[in-house]
Amino acid sequence: MPTTLEFYWELASLDESTRIKAATQLISALVKFQAEMPKASRLATTEKELDEMCAGDVSYGVKRLIKGLASPRDGARQGYSVALAELLGRIDCISVKLVLDLLWKSTEATNSMRGQEQRDMRFGRIFGLMALVQSGIITRQGTTPVEIRKIVMELAAIGAKKSYLREIAYVTMTSMVPMLKRFDGRDELIGMFVEVGLDKGVVETPDELLLAMRLRRQYPGYDWHSALPQWQGRHMLSARNGAKVAKVLCEQTENPAATGTWHPQLHRVWDEIFDLYFNPQRADEAQAHSPMEFEQLWERVVENGLFAPGATQSRRFWGFLLLERILPHLSEDTVPSLMTPNIVRAMSDNISAKNKTPLAKVGVQVAEKLSAVCENNTKVGLAVLTHLLSQKSTIRTDGRMSLRSLMANRIVAKLDGAAIVGYVEYLQKLFAAPRRVHLRDGLAAGPQAGTAAERTVEKQRSWAVDQMVRVARFGQLPVTDALAARVLRFLSTHAAFVRVEGAKCNVEGLEEPLAPPLSKASQDYCALALTNMVGELSRQASSEAGRAIGRARDGTAWATWVLGLVLDKRHRGISRVLHRYEETRAGLEAVLKQLRGMARAAGKLKEAGDVQRVQALEILQGNLGVAAAFGAEPQAQTEYLEAAAEVGECFERLERQLAGKKAADGEPQPVEVLTDILLSLFTRDSSVLRRLCDQVFVPFAETMTAPGIEAIVGVLQAKEGAGDGAVETTADALDAMDAMDVDEDAGEAGEAGEAGAPGQADGVDEELRQRIQEALGSPAGDASDSSDEETFDDEQMTVFDDKLAEIFRHKKEQKAWARELRLSLVNFKLRVLDITDVFLARQGENPLVLLLVPVLVDLARATLRDSRSRAVHERAVSILNTRLGKTPAGADPAQVRELHALVHERARRAGDQRELDVLAGVAAFAARTLLDAGDGGEDVHKQYAAAAADFMTRKASQMHVGFFRTCMGRLRASQLAPLWRVARDALAQYARPKQAVNVYRQVQAFALAEAAAATAARIASDLDAAQAAAFVEHARALLLALRAALQETIVYAVSEDNRNAATGKLLLDAPRLREIIQNALQLTRRLAKIDAFAPAVAALAPDDQWARAVRELEAADKLASPVIKNLCRSLADLTQSPKPKKARA
Repeated sequence: MPTTLEFYWELASLDESTRIKAATQLISALVKFQAEMPKASRLATTEKELDEMCAGDVSYGVKRLIKGLASPRDGARQGYSVALAELLGRIDCISVKLVLDLLWKSTEATNSMRGQEQRDMRFGRIFGLMALVQSGIITRQGTTPVEIRKIVMELAAIGAKKSYLREIAYVTMTSMVPMLKRFDGRDELIGMFVEVGLDKGVVETPDELLLAMRLRRQYPGYDWHSALPQWQGRHMLSARNGAKVAKVLCEQTENPAATGTWHPQLHRVWDEIFDLYFNPQRADEAQAHSPMEFEQLWERVVENGLFAPGATQSRRFWGFLLLERILPHLSEDTVPSLMTPNIVRAMSDNISAKNKTPLAKVGVQVAEKLSAVCENNTKVGLAVLTHLLSQKSTIRTDGRMSLRSLMANRIVAKLDGAAIVGYVEYLQKLFAAPRRVHLRDGLAAGPQAGTAAERTVEKQRSWAVDQMVRVARFGQLPVTDALAARVLRFLSTHAAFVRVEGAKCNVEGLEEPLAPPLSKASQDYCALALTNMVGELSRQASSEAGRAIGRARDGTAWATWVLGLVLDKRHRGISRVLHRYEETRAGLEAVLKQLRGMARAAGKLKEAGDVQRVQALEILQGNLGVAAAFGAEPQAQTEYLEAAAEVGECFERLERQLAGKKAADGEPQPVEVLTDILLSLFTRDSSVLRRLCDQVFVPFAETMTAPGIEAIVGVLQAKEGAGDGAVETTADALDAMDAMDVDEDAGEAGEAGEAGAPGQADGVDEELRQRIQEALGSPAGDASDSSDEETFDDEQMTVFDDKLAEIFRHKKEQKAWARELRLSLVNFKLRVLDITDVFLARQGENPLVLLLVPVLVDLARATLRDSRSRAVHERAVSILNTRLGKTPAGADPAQVRELHALVHERARRAGDQRELDVLAGVAAFAARTLLDAGDGGEDVHKQYAAAAADFMTRKASQMHVGFFRTCMGRLRASQLAPLWRVARDALAQYARPKQAVNVYRQVQAFALAEAAAATAARIASDLDAAQAAAFVEHARALLLALRAALQETIVYAVSEDNRNAATGKLLLDAPRLREIIQNALQLTRRLAKIDAFAPAVAALAPDDQWARAVRELEAADKLASPVIKNLCRSLADLTQSPKPKKARA
């Protein structure tokens, strides 16, 4: 009777520690029993020999452990397989043949078994094979290649049949690879592995890739080029195999059955890959076999594979696991290679705590670990943070936490000035001596230096420049003036200077030559980054009180500081490499001289507005000087210097104005000169200068003159007229495009009709026809008259084809040019609208506003249905809706009346509701301006009465009650009388039956009166008793008109005329009647709530005529619904016994 029986029960425990304890005790007992047996001289190959050569408990234990592998009970498979592997390794008389025979016997699945039983047998067999391999008995002397082949074929068969067992089957097969070296016929066994496990060399799954990598690693001398003909290079991860490796690791195979079932763990092949790249003991192997760089593998597999746009959630899940695994190896050098755009985008999309999907959870987990890495290493933190600043996908607009804010909040809290300076120093050293980064162990200690390829050098230097600029510009970082100056000096030095070989150089940053030398592309990149950074700093406001925008703490403008550095004559041992420096030097020195003069002049002024205007001109001229100094195009440099000279002229005019000197007759004011300069800059390619124009215009807005406004108006009205400079160019360009549009439309019309039909000469492009005839070699007139067909040989036909291709290419370029020109014109108008918005926002009470409003209305109307100008339309509408809250003081009443009449005329002829909504706000602005002037009440009443008449009598009118409600909402309470009169007249005239164009408009007459009554609460709270008394009279007249119209409507509703009316505009049905009574009840309730208006409501007591009308209505079956009866009853009760309430403040 076995004495170890109790241990077998504990092997099936679900608790791992219990299983390990039971296995340890069992193996110790069995080994002790076996030690008492005589030492065997051979291996047991049958059960009989097992019984003879082993102790009884050992023989029983081997059989029971193998049989128990198929048990589905709790943790039996895990416990029995562990015990079996250990027992086989400790008992040295057991052969592989015996174990295989027992395993096959105990785990044989038959057709008579149920599906679950077959599954248990399959699991038992693969757990047995795993135990067999892990025990190491394969290497014993009696093992034959036949048994090895049997194991490999069974593992391959199990993996092919059941995908969920494929990975573990191949992992077991891979663990056998190191054992093959003990066999004499090793090459034959390797060939068998390739034939069975790798499908004769076709590697298309991660499992097969794992096996192939392990085989090639263990046996590099084998003829792998013949065994794996589709894989090139000395390593499976060779750069030449990059596409195939990415396809395999992303499981993008055409045979879905070849891949395993998805599970939320990384495949074991990644263990082999990470071991290759990060295990220092394998550095020599990697050097000898030259696999692709890890960055290249990461880009192919992770960035463009697992995180590619449209990738499945399961692949992105694996990608997050890989990112989590690489985080311990993250350094400031590898951030740009590993934190790639698709990865950052995926992290940004999945860090919201509101999303509970597994993908979101692992995304949050990775983001948290990345934050921890960044907190522990400030250089990595800064590298990650500044890298995220360039990724637009890190910004969220839905109110949830963004990746950028998550990282910024944690990293900035850990940073101080010394850490930031240290990071900038690191970037400058990286720029000076780019390094080739090897992702191996020791990465955290610093990348190994080496000779980088030219492309890698340029990439690292551009990245270092970008990082420095982002650090200096990021507002949340504690960046000092000294650090900003350091970055500017570094960029200026490398963009403008080159160290003279052999000469002693006194320029900071050029004491030692760069290795490798700076290329022209890197110099231009530094120049571009410098220009952008100066522009950003010029627009950056400081949190310090009293510190001007765009200046250092000592008051020096950053642009002036940069120009002074570049033109400093004390520099020695350098050569200036700026484009056309000798030609532009005199102009740049003149600009610098004038900039310093502006700074001195600003220091002498006392008025804040005057100081701001001078400083704005200094910033503009300084940025023009920087753009001219570091520009790459000769024409642009010349234009920037000319513009800088014009800014200097503007400053001189401003200086004379501030000194009290009178300007000559006809001499433009400084603001007019500046406006022309800004309009010309809007046409330039420099985005920095375009963004700066709005800031420069702000302090000059209060000094704007009519000619300056007319210059802006001329641009916005470019199609109607031409002016000087940019406006004339705009008009000419529009004319040219209109001509091209005519040609295109004619061409489209020709295609739509019958091609070549006589009499359709208007659809023919004569220029194109003439050029085709020239290509044919005959005049255009002879082509139609000739009856003889001219034939071309092959050579002539080739020449003809080339000419035709050139003709059509030219035509295509013309159309592309036209599209680009139209787009540039749209952008130009958008920039002009920006300064228009600045003026209206800051000078809303300036009478010059009245010059801009009609132009904006026309612009919004002209671009309403033009999809190519949609942005211009939306911008113009936005300005009209948000910038007309104030009324111009001292405006010309005649000008306002003209605007008011124009807007109402447009409103009555509006094409749709969008246009009318815009016009409603402008009409309210004009009405309030008129009423503020003191004598515009009649004009306002006249225009809105005409609008009401149009609304009620013209069926095609787009007018609606909202047009009147907009005006009521924007007028002051004391100005509402004209609108109340309009509502009363509309109620008295059009609320009666058959007076409006249809029943719907009749209902709207009641709605208009209700809208007027809605302002009663504001009237009672804002006006005193004497002022409110006038509105009480209006309310009494309104209520009397309401009662009369309502009674007539009810009488008509139950009359024969209404019953006999045709279905449509004259039929007053129950729904329309309900709306009318609802509006009447709401109107009465609004007035009854207010003490001042309650008596007027009480005077509206129902009379006999009302009671008779209601009784007739109740008798009408089709009209007397319960809702209508209740409304009539509520209206009667309200007018009989009103309950006044005090108006709420």
